[in-house]
Amino acid sequence: MRFATETFGAVASLALLTACGAGGGERPTSAIGSTAVAPETVVDGPAVLGAPYTESGVTYTPQDNPLYDEVGYAGIVDADRIGKSTVTGEIYSAASISAAHRTLPVPSYVEVTALDSGRTILVRVNDRGPVPKDNVVQISEGAAQQLGLTGTATTAVRVRRVNPPEQEKAVLRIGARATERIETPEQLLKVLRTKIAKPPQLAVEIAEPAKPVEVVAKPEVKAKDVKAKAPVAVKAAPVAKKAPEVAKPKPVSPVAGSYFVQVAAFSSRARADALAQKLGGIVSAQSSSDLFRVRIGPLPTKAEADQKLAAVQKNGHPTARIYRE
Repeated sequence: MRFATETFGAVASLALLTACGAGGGERPTSAIGSTAVAPETVVDGPAVLGAPYTESGVTYTPQDNPLYDEVGYAGIVDADRIGKSTVTGEIYSAASISAAHRTLPVPSYVEVTALDSGRTILVRVNDRGPVPKDNVVQISEGAAQQLGLTGTATTAVRVRRVNPPEQEKAVLRIGARATERIETPEQLLKVLRTKIAKPPQLAVEIAEPAKPVEVVAKPEVKAKDVKAKAPVAVKAAPVAKKAPEVAKPKPVSPVAGSYFVQVAAFSSRARADALAQKLGGIVSAQSSSDLFRVRIGPLPTKAEADQKLAAVQKNGHPTARIYRE
């Protein structure tokens, strides 16, 4: 009953907006950014796939897969997309509940579930990109707010294609929110979290001690076996020497004054763990608060810390900082 009531209310609001437009009233504007919500004239035309394309050295082939269901990471569409045209020909609004995807048809509809909280919302896919290489989807700021996400950091999600009722599609086309789905049970969330791809671990190579070199004495050369026009000097065979033993490298422990790159801090341990796994970092809890810090380190020198900081900021974490302990 809640679903039917909220959906009817959203469609009724659409009719009211149309009536206000006819009477010369002012249209409401988005609470996010400076671009108004999508006009009510937006319709779902024929789904567009498009030809295969290459992005960052990877080739993607759009497919109309009605059973699409994937877990991965979601980011938020960059603010510079506001006011620009999407693949469907609409003007992108940060307040809309929309998303960009590499291969799904546009337009199409998906349910996006935050794996740290279990909250699930309905989102309209109306653009092809850009989507960072490590993400499966980019959602609008409006969708991120409905999902309960804050900041610009990526978050672990499940993206599942659905075919919702026409009333809900109409709600999303005007830039409004469809009814939030029932939260995903914790047992299912645990299973989904195990499917998140972990970043490759850095392997530490330890050089093996050099093996002793075997020296083989040359056979003795007799004078009668030598066919030489000039006298040949016969050198004594070298004496094999035992190779010196090479000491095995000792493990190096972090020294005082090591550097750390702090990427972000979360109130949710699950979100902190997800980001730490993606970046190959660690999670540390602050005793003075309920925050969990995502850090990379220890790094032995300031130069290495600066290099790691630049890479992290370039990867979508501009607020990362260096700390020394």
